[in-house]
Amino acid sequence: MENLAPAGNREGLERADAAGADAVYLGYTMFSARAGAGNFDRQGLEEAVRYAHARHMRVHVTLNTLVRDAELAEVTEVIRLLRRIRVDGVLVQDLGVLRLIRSVCPGLAVHASTQMAIHNRTGASWCRKMGMRRVVLARECSLEEIRLCGEAGIEVEVFGHGAQCVAVSGLCLFSSMVGERSGNRGRCAQPCRQEYLYRGVPGAWLSARDICLRDELPRLQEAGVTSVKLEGRAKRPEYAAVVTEAYHRGLRSLAEGSFRKADTGEKEALEQIFNRGGFMKGYAMGCEDAGVIWPEGVSHCGVEIGRVEQADRKFARIRLKRSLQDGDELEIRGGQRKDALIYSGKDTEAGETALLRLREGVRAGKGDAVFRLTSARQIREAGSRPGRRVRADLFLRAVAGEALMLTATDGESFVTVTGEPVAEARTRPALEEEVRRNLSRTGDSLFVPGEITIETRNAFVPVSQINGIRRQALQELEKAREEAFAPDCGEEGPVPEAVLPRRKISPMAFVRTEEQAACARNRGMRVVHCPEDYRSEALEKLIRTMPAGEWLQLPQVCVEDTLQMLRAMTEKYRDKLGGVVLATVGQLGMDWPVPFGAGSGIPVMNRQAAALLLEQGCEFVMASVELTGKELEELTAGDPPVAVTAYGRTQLMLLHHCPARTALGCTSGHRSCRMCDTGDPDALKGHVLEDRMGHRFPLLRQRLPEGCLIRLMNTLPTEWPGRQGFLFLVAELTTETAGEAEQVLAALAEGRKTGMKTTSGHWLRAVE
Repeated sequence: MENLAPAGNREGLERADAAGADAVYLGYTMFSARAGAGNFDRQGLEEAVRYAHARHMRVHVTLNTLVRDAELAEVTEVIRLLRRIRVDGVLVQDLGVLRLIRSVCPGLAVHASTQMAIHNRTGASWCRKMGMRRVVLARECSLEEIRLCGEAGIEVEVFGHGAQCVAVSGLCLFSSMVGERSGNRGRCAQPCRQEYLYRGVPGAWLSARDICLRDELPRLQEAGVTSVKLEGRAKRPEYAAVVTEAYHRGLRSLAEGSFRKADTGEKEALEQIFNRGGFMKGYAMGCEDAGVIWPEGVSHCGVEIGRVEQADRKFARIRLKRSLQDGDELEIRGGQRKDALIYSGKDTEAGETALLRLREGVRAGKGDAVFRLTSARQIREAGSRPGRRVRADLFLRAVAGEALMLTATDGESFVTVTGEPVAEARTRPALEEEVRRNLSRTGDSLFVPGEITIETRNAFVPVSQINGIRRQALQELEKAREEAFAPDCGEEGPVPEAVLPRRKISPMAFVRTEEQAACARNRGMRVVHCPEDYRSEALEKLIRTMPAGEWLQLPQVCVEDTLQMLRAMTEKYRDKLGGVVLATVGQLGMDWPVPFGAGSGIPVMNRQAAALLLEQGCEFVMASVELTGKELEELTAGDPPVAVTAYGRTQLMLLHHCPARTALGCTSGHRSCRMCDTGDPDALKGHVLEDRMGHRFPLLRQRLPEGCLIRLMNTLPTEWPGRQGFLFLVAELTTETAGEAEQVLAALAEGRKTGMKTTSGHWLRAVE
């Protein structure tokens, strides 16, 4: 398996190299889903790829944001740059970017970013069909789903360590809708790392623990995983070094046939560099609800190093259970109190006592726990490890009257350079040991000297000449290693046209209740049912009782078995269903027996994306809610079948954990839970998350055979104020009563505002 390390900047790249990464993933200065990381400009990216390839490390570049039509020309130039410098893979979310790459640079290896929300075998198969080489699976996949995806004939990459998005990646609009910083464009403000009230209890109810699968590498390998991804582009370079080295050890022992789990020191090193509420093993290994979420905080926990034995206003004496070094960043925790300080004093070993000087405002009491947030020694050691070196064998031929010749090889690549003619020795010929000593001085180059062979014959060779030809040979060998390792990215092709067909489609209403559906029917709208319950019995009852010709919205996430059940249900009722609305990209991989359209879970921000979806057979697509009114006008020019949501309460997040079960401390039984079915007083129904400003975000249940998903909804519905100019309008009804639904649909039909308390979303406010 590939040890795939984060490289937020050049130092992070070098730290990953020193720690034994097989590959790195990094971002260009534009169109990267981690805009907050240092990232690489054009020159820096070219140098990074050369650096990595010379060390036989692969480079995967994240081009995984949604892009506007106005940005497509710039994206195209970035794609051409990536082809020219021969990167090993390009991570993509936007289907328009995928369409561009397939035409402009078809030889580039494309990876489906986790932002594409691929979570089952059908989705993985579609990615392979579309020419993608690898799929970065959604973090919510179980080990069984990972195994099924591995059978789809495509490389599978999974997250192995670090911070986890609590919402399904690519389907999160929280940061975008509440703060204009779009996670889909690399600007996430992380509202998930805030405190909320649930049933009046404050907590970080959306803050997931960090994942650590260091000891689960054999199970990932058995499931067919190609690459283990280590999160951390936005963290310090030393983080990349510590984590990459730990996984390098594990993967190396696994490859040698004698896997070794992390020992105590390695586990402590991982916890020390960063952990959030301790580590979990993630959805892949069966974590659920309270096992996923750490409501007590959102920051690095550090490791406990001791307890306060005695304290006054100026000093605190602590009994150490771990060593303490000068420069360590500490935190004293007592009750709800947390005070940070930097230790300045002599290094002290575990079992001894240390004296902490308390600056003004810092308090300590007997029994308080002392945690180390940053270890000065760990940071120093992680930042000073040398990069990998490569053995180079050298053969020098120095014969009087002939050109000086030096051949260098790393065992795979060979280079030979020639110098000036060699002078005849007039007094003392060149001594072999002197020449060998000078050839061995490889300095801070990539290479260390291996076998050195020298052939001299009555020659006089100045030291400067030896040094010069050695430097030249090693430079040429480094270039040869780069060339041999870099992939063939093929030739350039044309930019594809994005000519969208003109097609008129009736206005649609997405509904959750029969009362809402009745209002939409009375106005002659296409009704799309978004049921709360997708279990087969409930779904069959819904389809049997609804009028013929109405559509069904598919769930945004489901396991392969559930998707196959939905396909079978669609086949059974193909003569009654008008069609299905696909909820994620991967559902394009299913052969649906009825018409289908692309719903809001398949974001369309540009005409190239719309063109790809229509080419795939979609009857219509839905415009991204992150577009402004002006951008929507550009996208819908010519009246293509691109739907614009005129009204709807935006889903901000799709959650795999249930806040109700999390609040109860449940760590298992998610699939079999029946609290909402039975009306249990602890059930989720009717409850919200409330932020510090008093905004209340409804929580809607969506039941699947494998358990519930939770839809976190915006506090207010979004209403586009300039909808009169659009041909194809949509109303998305969620929490509205029958009266409110009628009010909304009447306003939509009459081309006016609803008069209800709403937000205009991004109509006038462009996202970053």
